[in-house]
Amino acid sequence: MGHRHFMRGLLLLGLIISLLGGCDTAPRTYPVPPSYYYVVPTTTYLRSCASYAEECYIIAQVFSGDRVVVLDRNDYNWARVSLERSGVIGWIPGDLIAPSPGPTNFYVSWTNVYLRDCSDYNCRALELLYRGDRVEKIDQDYRGWWRVRSIKSGIIGWIPASATSPSPGPPYYYVAIQGLNLRAGPSTGSKVLTTLSLNDQVEVLGANAAGWSQVRHLRTNIIGWVASRYLETFPVRHSKAAPRKPKAPAKEKVPEEKPAPRAM
Repeated sequence: MGHRHFMRGLLLLGLIISLLGGCDTAPRTYPVPPSYYYVVPTTTYLRSCASYAEECYIIAQVFSGDRVVVLDRNDYNWARVSLERSGVIGWIPGDLIAPSPGPTNFYVSWTNVYLRDCSDYNCRALELLYRGDRVEKIDQDYRGWWRVRSIKSGIIGWIPASATSPSPGPPYYYVAIQGLNLRAGPSTGSKVLTTLSLNDQVEVLGANAAGWSQVRHLRTNIIGWVASRYLETFPVRHSKAAPRKPKAPAKEKVPEEKPAPRAM
């Protein structure tokens, strides 16, 4: 009788240990036959590992229509992909890619943006486009610019991919860091107007070449500038890591001068 109870106890203990061990098991990653997929959101990111946690840092920005090769998937519906235009490999949520390319017709989502004759903010302006203007995507480069045709004028030129949206209306983004400063100008030296919380929603009005976006905070209606890398097209679970301030160099100790001994 005692032996039977002892064996039952061992079986129960083994079951508890296996259950506890299963809770800590990392998601299983499994290879899949390489296949082409296309990025769905207007703008999102490839990460170094399959999570929004701060240890999974951003390695590349990707845009709607970017073609990727799916290499692996895991049990949490993340995919490890290779970005065709640059060869960069990283992780992206599986629901942000699709097996067929998205639409070729898009809408200007910024308040206004110049259509330029090459893919840079310093290139000659060809036409000023406004929010709601339709453009047809023709091509893209590796830096996130699209070559498009303006539907209203027929002029062909380049605009930032982040200035477009598959549907008309303002582009709404989410703050991806806790305590993001909304500033009066596009620099860290500009006055702080207010501080935004994680997943606060903002409307993007424009952007510059230095990586800053002009936004309107929907809750307070305050307009200012934030660092573009801290915005996402969807709510996030974990805050991105804030940049660490460099330590000030240690001051060198200057030896004190000792007075020369007096002659006796």
